Amino acid sequence: MEKFNLQFLDLLKSSLNNGTYEGGYIDSQDLKQIYRLSEIHHVLPMIYSALYNQECFKNADEEFKRMFKQVALRLVVSQIQRSNRFLELYKILQKENIETIVFKGIIFRNMYNNPDDRMSSDEDILVKQEDYDRIKDILCNEGLEFIEKEGNECAYFCKKTGLCIEVSTSLFPVESKAYGHLNKVFENIFENSININIDGIDIKTLSHEQHLIYIVFHNMKHFLHGGFGIRQVADFSKYIETYNQFINWEKFWSDLKDLNYDTFALNLIEISLKYLGFNNDKITYPDNITSFDELKNSQKYYINSESLINDILDAGVFGASTMDRKHTALMTLDAVEDKKKSNRLKAVFPNVNYLKDNYTYLQKYPILLPVAWGQRILSYLKKNKTSSYINTMELGKQRIELLKEYKIIK
Repeated sequence: MEKFNLQFLDLLKSSLNNGTYEGGYIDSQDLKQIYRLSEIHHVLPMIYSALYNQECFKNADEEFKRMFKQVALRLVVSQIQRSNRFLELYKILQKENIETIVFKGIIFRNMYNNPDDRMSSDEDILVKQEDYDRIKDILCNEGLEFIEKEGNECAYFCKKTGLCIEVSTSLFPVESKAYGHLNKVFENIFENSININIDGIDIKTLSHEQHLIYIVFHNMKHFLHGGFGIRQVADFSKYIETYNQFINWEKFWSDLKDLNYDTFALNLIEISLKYLGFNNDKITYPDNITSFDELKNSQKYYINSESLINDILDAGVFGASTMDRKHTALMTLDAVEDKKKSNRLKAVFPNVNYLKDNYTYLQKYPILLPVAWGQRILSYLKKNKTSSYINTMELGKQRIELLKEYKIIK
């Protein structure tokens, strides 16, 4: 692993734990790389808070320091505005008797030392089917813009604050062959919900056990697409440290094992231990083992997180670091769904549903799909002298091997 990657991870660890950075002196080139990683992983304010008192940062170029500070402050202020607006809207939904479950976002930020340093691009809420249409009038009357999506999922955008609220009636798209079945784990989700007080407001959210399971599933969902970032691993480890006493560990591991996600979760824990300062005393492992070393030495599970941490660092938040990486979803999802068609060809020739947003004529004339394929390939070639779609196929092949390595597919 490159030195700047290790330094980036150590800065993040010191921020997560209010600790001391121990990664050594950072030269100007590595500082620029760390800034880039902070951006693509959406942890820039956290890295800035860990970095600004370091001697290497004090000696850095004044323009670079000023830019880093300005971006960090702007992101924090923007996050505060979005959080405040969301709490205002949540109270309105309460008054209108809309039963709402909030997950991720503001619930996760509440675990961090400086909540507004942990950025969220949107807030996710779950509502009952009978309230799905009611909520539209309420939020639109509050000045939010309605954004239609597929299935029982939509979004509302506040232009003034940049807040986006994603509304759904299930945690995962029920129509998805790759992860729609995960919803079965969250039956009786409203009956099992709990309240967490944030800024004097009781926020209804998932039970702690279901929320931790959801984090693993959610990370895997993005792993099947372009990948996920180190912030998602931090959420996982912070959740365990904060709420471990409320988790039925036997059920947690049993649910993951039934779906072949236990190996993936254990490797997330190894990353947390190696790089994020995770407290090993806060968790009970499978078979009621309390020590990670004991678990690893037992050789009952495959634990080797090197490939996974490298993929995570390359991916950025939700795998959005490059378009090539985003397009690998066509191959990884196909592999999980166990289709007979060629994964490689699907990356080059995706279906109508994947392309219709970028090639709008497909919405009315799906028969023109071959034309869209040609335009897409020509666009790739124009932007990159090397064939980008070939890069996508090779990266997709590598990521399918990762799915096999961590026992998601055979």
